[in-house]
Amino acid sequence: MTQQPPPAQPAQGTSTGAGAPGGTTRRPDLNADVRGALELGLQACTAYDRPDLGERVQRRLDQVGDPNVQVVVVGEFKQGKSSLINALLNARICPVDDDIATAVPTILRFGEEKGAEVIVASPADPDGPTEKRPIPFDQVPNYATELGVSSSDAVVKGVEIELPRKLLSTGLVLVDTPGVGGLGSAHATAALGAMSVADAAVFVSDASQEFTRAEVDFLRQAIDLCQTVICVMTKTDFYPAWRKVLDLNKGHLERLGIDVPILPVSSMLRAEAVRRNDRELNVESGFPVLVSALSDDIVARHADLVRARARQDLLGVSDQLASQFEAELAALTDPERAKALVDQLEEAKRRSEQLKSRAAKWSTTLNDGIADLSSDVDFDFRQRIRKITQEADEAIDDSDPLDTWSEFEPWLTSRVSHEVVSNYRFLTDRAAQLSATVGDHFALDGSELLEHLDVQSPEAALQRVTVDPGMEMDEQGIGAKGFTVLRGSYTGILMFTMLGSMVGVALGPVAVGIGLVMGRKTLKDEKSRQVAMRRSQAKNSVRRYCDDVSFQVSKDCKDTLRQVQRQLRDHYSRRAEELHRSTTEALKAATEAAKVGAVERATRTKDIEAELARIGGLRKRAAALSEPTAAGGAA
Repeated sequence: MTQQPPPAQPAQGTSTGAGAPGGTTRRPDLNADVRGALELGLQACTAYDRPDLGERVQRRLDQVGDPNVQVVVVGEFKQGKSSLINALLNARICPVDDDIATAVPTILRFGEEKGAEVIVASPADPDGPTEKRPIPFDQVPNYATELGVSSSDAVVKGVEIELPRKLLSTGLVLVDTPGVGGLGSAHATAALGAMSVADAAVFVSDASQEFTRAEVDFLRQAIDLCQTVICVMTKTDFYPAWRKVLDLNKGHLERLGIDVPILPVSSMLRAEAVRRNDRELNVESGFPVLVSALSDDIVARHADLVRARARQDLLGVSDQLASQFEAELAALTDPERAKALVDQLEEAKRRSEQLKSRAAKWSTTLNDGIADLSSDVDFDFRQRIRKITQEADEAIDDSDPLDTWSEFEPWLTSRVSHEVVSNYRFLTDRAAQLSATVGDHFALDGSELLEHLDVQSPEAALQRVTVDPGMEMDEQGIGAKGFTVLRGSYTGILMFTMLGSMVGVALGPVAVGIGLVMGRKTLKDEKSRQVAMRRSQAKNSVRRYCDDVSFQVSKDCKDTLRQVQRQLRDHYSRRAEELHRSTTEALKAATEAAKVGAVERATRTKDIEAELARIGGLRKRAAALSEPTAAGGAA
């Protein structure tokens, strides 16, 4: 019986060397200043009766409330992914076993106290809704590995663990994924799907050999789908020639134009460094560099992005809140120009009304762009599937499916999954371009783009389709071959014996020889017929599989494009409503200011200047968010 890893134990003592996580810690609030500025902006929107602007600030505040940065750890089976995570957190959490592999994603996030939950679904609907159930901490391996993938009352979909660790306290969430069982297989799309919604990915490959072709292809797709990818080469303590392998891998990536860092590490040295509290050994393990990459390059960058988006929203809100007071102040301080100012605001209001209409340029661009994109995405995928079908036909014609199908089927699913992911990437890129074009045409803020488009993962479409050969893949047995020979021989012997009887010549021995020759030819013809039949059935199977994939992908792409269209439409419609409201309020304020007397004008001018000073304070708070965050140092 395979020995299970012991339950995870919290690290003892304090930090051991650079990059080594310490013991229990409380989670710092790295976004306190961002949250404070947004809350001030929300108060301003309420005070000035602008619930439309308040909704924008509230949405951003809700996003700031979730500081998690998800990093997916991917790679082949037995490359050291689980050991890597255990060494990073100085705790044996993820199961490590030579015979039993991780079977479901294991999610590790920060918690004041350690705890574990299992994510399960109903056996009747394994792809349906899920729920979380608390589990004993020492039972994590029984749920995360092949030992506990399912039970009588639930199907295990994942395990979620909370740990009090410094590295996790800044919002870092690590996801240990199951080995993909061959990066060229269709199972790799599950990892690619996870990366498409992650903030970063860590690709793990050990030092036993240089990158394989499948690993390089997987890296290409990972870079397309994920913003940040880091390669980690594990087990440097086990393979003395790891430096040579590292140089070879760097050379491969450089020649292919793949700009991804490769960080060599040793989980065993890291664990020993923590045990000895040895800083030099910890540096030799390579983990301080990896910790720095995770905290400084990923977590801090994400925090800076959150700050930049909050700053952009608050500055936009400040401008719109100030616009009505600035218009009124201009009318009060220069009554002679009040009429010209009102005319300008009338024109601005008219333009804002046009911006709200369906005939607006941005709306027309969006509708036409979605229609064009739908056609282009469909054509792109059909072209890819057509190429796969041609390649499959050529491979089938050059072989006997009876001998090659076991290798052909993984190749087919791999090629299809690769093209599906590439098609989804094509959709994502074009959707981002469309978003930029709509933003330019909107003219409120030409550089403002929708920060996230909900593009579905290709994993779901591929999981609903399997290859069904639909043909007999059994070779003709000895008995069947003998019967075929006998049938051909009997026909030949009978024919020539009867021919000899008709002409009065005894052809018995000759007839037997001729019959054997004809029997051999009959067997050969029968083999050719069966090979041709298997080839035809194999081609039909390929077409059925490609048709099923096309059916699923086409539906998902159309749903995705409709979602993208709704996102862009709602986003810019809200901005149009905000702009219209602001211009309307400014026009109203300027019109009323033009009618105010000299005494009231002086009093109102002081009030407006005070309000603008308050809004100026909000603007200063927003501008201060441009300063870099200290997340890297806190990590």
